Amino acid sequence: MLLGMPHPSRINRQAVIDTARAILEEAGPEGLAMREVARRLGVRAPSLYEYVEGRDALIRALIAAGLDELGTALVAATPPDASALDRMHAIADGYIDFALRCPALFSLALGPCPDAHVVDAVHGERASAPLLEAVAAIAPEERQLNAAQSLWSLVHGYVTLELAGQFRLGGTPRAALHEMITVYCAALGEAAEEKPIPAV
Repeated sequence: MLLGMPHPSRINRQAVIDTARAILEEAGPEGLAMREVARRLGVRAPSLYEYVEGRDALIRALIAAGLDELGTALVAATPPDASALDRMHAIADGYIDFALRCPALFSLALGPCPDAHVVDAVHGERASAPLLEAVAAIAPEERQLNAAQSLWSLVHGYVTLELAGQFRLGGTPRAALHEMITVYCAALGEAAEEKPIPAV
């Protein structure tokens, strides 16, 4: 073992996850290998299996951590005494800022997810709770889920284009996003006073 490297007994599950996260942000999912995690921790790869069952389990742990962190970030970004509309804008900014701060983790947690990487639903619920609560203050009950999914799609679409560097026409795309959030929330407020749309 190299001098200065941690002894296997001094590493733990969180150290493994933190190291894997650093690799993910530097090299993407393709660079996330158990051998590389072990190398950075100064242990042999088999030592990691005491803390995670394998690469799929490690990815699940990263996804769970990413969703939990996103939920925490959205709560922190939302002033508790803000209006429903201001909460929507704050949630959008919190979502965007999280994605820009850790793009690889964001893409892993909110991107395509094969069955081997599906995590417990509680993590997704934690991430979506701030948006659902904000929508509940604006939209009629029967439209809240559709409204939340629509707003999420709007903001997530913005983030996807931003991360891909696709806003090339000039202007202020983020300001435009907020303008559309205002328009959409105003429509939801009006819908709250209308009769529910009958199910087809």
